[in-house]
Amino acid sequence: SDIANDVAVDFSGNAYVTNSGADIIWKVNVDGEASVFSQSNVFKSYPVDLTTSYHKCGLNGVVFNSKGYLLVVQSNSGKLYKVDIDDGSAWRVILNKDLMGGDGLAVRRDGVLLVVSQEKLYFVKSEDSWGEGVVFDETGLEVEKQASAVTVGEEDRVYVLYGHVNDGLMGSVERDEFSIVEVESEKESKEEKIWLYVLIGLGLAYFMFWRFQMKQLVQNMNKKTN
Repeated sequence: SDIANDVAVDFSGNAYVTNSGADIIWKVNVDGEASVFSQSNVFKSYPVDLTTSYHKCGLNGVVFNSKGYLLVVQSNSGKLYKVDIDDGSAWRVILNKDLMGGDGLAVRRDGVLLVVSQEKLYFVKSEDSWGEGVVFDETGLEVEKQASAVTVGEEDRVYVLYGHVNDGLMGSVERDEFSIVEVESEKESKEEKIWLYVLIGLGLAYFMFWRFQMKQLVQNMNKKTN
C-alpha cells in the first residue's frame, strides 16, 4: 500500500517523501516530477513486532541534514537510517536502543535529534555524523492523545503535536480541538539546575575569598598608618 507519511526538503527545493507501506523514499523535484529515490534492502532487514498497533507502518519521519544525507525513522522496527542524498544508499544508525513507534522527527540547533512516538519523546545525539548515536533521554507523553509530530521553536524549545491519529483512522471527524504542548528533557533540566547551583556556589566562594582579601588589605593598611 502507498501511504505517504512525512516529507523533508533539501537546499535545492527537492522534496523527499517517505512511504510507510512499501518502505520507499520518493523524490519530487522542483518541477513536480516524482521518482523512487531509495528502496534499499536495509529497510527490510530487521524484524517487526507484529503485536503492535503500528506494525504495518514502516518508514516514517524524515529530516534533511545539510552535510548531505537524510535521517529516517522506521516505526515498526524502531530503527534509524542515514540515507545519502546523492545516490539513495542507506545504512542503519547504531543506537543504544530502538525508537519503537518513532513518528515525527526534528533537529535542535545543537544537533540533538528529537523523535516523537505516541508514548515518548526521544532525545538522541551523535558525535560522528550519525554513524552511531545515543538515546540519552526519554520524556513520557499522554498516550491516549497520540502524539504524531514534533518541532523546535525559539531558544530550542521543543513542541509536540497531539494528533489523535486513531480518531481519523476510525472515521471520526468531529474533534473540535487538538493540542500542541511544550516538552522538556527531564535529564537536561536536572543537569541545568545542577550547573546553576555549581555556578552559584563558585560565585559565593569567589565573593567570600574577595571579602577575605579586602579584610586583609584593610588590616595591613591600618598597621602601616599606626
